[in-house]
Amino acid sequence: MDEYQAIFLEEAQELLTDLEDSLLELERSPHDKELIGRIFRAMHTIKGSGAMFGFEDVATFTHEIETFYDKVREGDIPVTQELINLTLIAKDQIRELLTTPPGEAPSSLTDTIASFHSLASGGERTPPPPTPTPPEGTSPPT
Repeated sequence: MDEYQAIFLEEAQELLTDLEDSLLELERSPHDKELIGRIFRAMHTIKGSGAMFGFEDVATFTHEIETFYDKVREGDIPVTQELINLTLIAKDQIRELLTTPPGEAPSSLTDTIASFHSLASGGERTPPPPTPTPPEGTSPPT
């Protein structure tokens, strides 16, 4: 990993923390356009920087969610508790992708994307279970 990739990983972790904070605020203020914009921009930055520094799986997955949040930003899709819960799951999956070798993205990403598409088409869908994360300071099993 080069120096720029390491910087991206550090910044992505900060963006994911900010994203979580924004999502929790959005629960209390679901019509707050500033919060929706902040969530969109976090996804946009993670996607673009991920692609620039070779994290293609991160960029591809995050692009799907960013596209969805563009529709939320435009008012085409309402903010619901299901949307917030699904986005929190996606945030955890992005965090996991940051440490996953290229091409080894978990299959649960497909379920999450399908859940976003279902929401976009007006369907209610139970989000996939959260991906377990190893305790702080440990490596995921190989």
